[in-house]
Amino acid sequence: MYLPKFFIERPESSEEAATLLKVQGGSHLMAGGTELFPRMKYGLCSPEIIVSLKGSKVLEPRITAGGTLMLDPKMSLTAVTTSPEIHEKVPLLTMAAGRVATREIRNMGTLGGNLCQETRCLYFNQKHTFQFREPCFKRGGGICYFIPKGNKCWAVFMSDLAPALFCLDASASIVESGGVRQIEIDELYTHDPLKPISLNQDEIITKIMIPNKEGPSGSGFAKFTMRGGIEFAGVNVAVNLAAEDDLTTCKKARITVGAVSEGPQRALEVEVFLEGKNLSDDVLNTASQKISQSLKIVPHHGYSKGYLAECLKIQTKTALTDARKAIIGTTGEK
Repeated sequence: MYLPKFFIERPESSEEAATLLKVQGGSHLMAGGTELFPRMKYGLCSPEIIVSLKGSKVLEPRITAGGTLMLDPKMSLTAVTTSPEIHEKVPLLTMAAGRVATREIRNMGTLGGNLCQETRCLYFNQKHTFQFREPCFKRGGGICYFIPKGNKCWAVFMSDLAPALFCLDASASIVESGGVRQIEIDELYTHDPLKPISLNQDEIITKIMIPNKEGPSGSGFAKFTMRGGIEFAGVNVAVNLAAEDDLTTCKKARITVGAVSEGPQRALEVEVFLEGKNLSDDVLNTASQKISQSLKIVPHHGYSKGYLAECLKIQTKTALTDARKAIIGTTGEK
């Protein structure tokens, strides 16, 4: 498969890139290109102009006086996994980034690009020149081939880093051709498969901010794929637990599930269930059993809804158990 012809612009700043996106019709933003180029090869998009962020400087992670971790969305996923600041302050993000695809993809893919993926489905993400069927919703038609009786698109959003940032209460700084605004990370997602990201054409994420957390805490990230890490997730689960000083009682829970619907989903009912309880095996087992009951699960990529629900229970138990171990590890105990 070959890329279609296009012109490329390499602005030196995100502000300049936003201006180019606004004034040049048919343009598309590119960070690492690991998602955009395959979509172009499949004929799913054909931008006349690509505005590449490769020409702008990537800032190193830094911690503010108030303890907030500031990240440049242009940093590669490999840089996320190897940064001492990120590993120390928010190991959950390191875990999630390390589970994305392969080393080669992580070398090219970026933090911001992973957050701003398109939704995916087996029917849509392929070449369509050989098919004579009516187009699906995502191709401008009026049918979903995976849920034919439905009246909407059921494509799935598969970012691994978004669930982690949900659990970390992150926020983002957005630059546009006319100024700057700040949003909570959950505001980035529309839960509309046809336009999963809320950004306008000329808006670019320029900073990811993760607030400081006091007290003992632990994180876990679990991901299921049929062929290990080289595929998009069948389901992923991010967990961040804050504990009381006794290290056994849950003070605050954050659990976010990805890759089973059109956007990341907070498991609010399970979070409430955990808070105030002793983090015993029985409690973690019950929480794992509860999680699929309160979330929307869409069958996708050959996985049935029932299969994904069972996988979700297992991955949740794994992530919760890892988070509990990490809490105990904060005191150096074994």
